Amino acid sequence: MMDNNKMICYCDQVTKGEIIEAMEKGAKTLADIKRMTGACCSCKCAELNPSGKCCAQDIALVMKEYLSNKNS
Repeated sequence: MMDNNKMICYCDQVTKGEIIEAMEKGAKTLADIKRMTGACCSCKCAELNPSGKCCAQDIALVMKEYLSNKNS
């Protein structure tokens, strides 16, 4: 399980905890997460994300982890 303070979107400075909070407030899709947190909107991932890739996959992993923990 990742730390809730872990930065997920480096472009827009969105943490795992902020993504979880959005899900707790009703976010169900990546589009919902984008709208509610501002994550994955600046498209500067290659420059700012240490992995050099878009954060959308990382957001999806947080969402999957949250849902599996919620359903267990």
